Amino acid sequence: MTTPIAATQNSDRNTKVAKKPTRQKQLYKMLTRKSGVTIAQLQQTFGWQPHTARAAISAQRKAGRVVDRAETDKGSIYRIVEMQGNQ
Repeated sequence: MTTPIAATQNSDRNTKVAKKPTRQKQLYKMLTRKSGVTIAQLQQTFGWQPHTARAAISAQRKAGRVVDRAETDKGSIYRIVEMQGNQ
């Protein structure tokens, strides 16, 4: 049986714990950076295989976001492009 004091202590403890951002939110944040993100960076950050990183980027496209890909000497850089009409 829980006493009112114990219930208060449990609720205080739960409110102080910060939630970790989901992988989708972390991915979105990386894709919206000015410098963009490479497949290698996604692999290192999330521990994904290259095909998993590409699938996650594809999922962003399917969600309606415009993802731009630019070729550089480091490889492909992906970034989400904000459309003029969406501002």
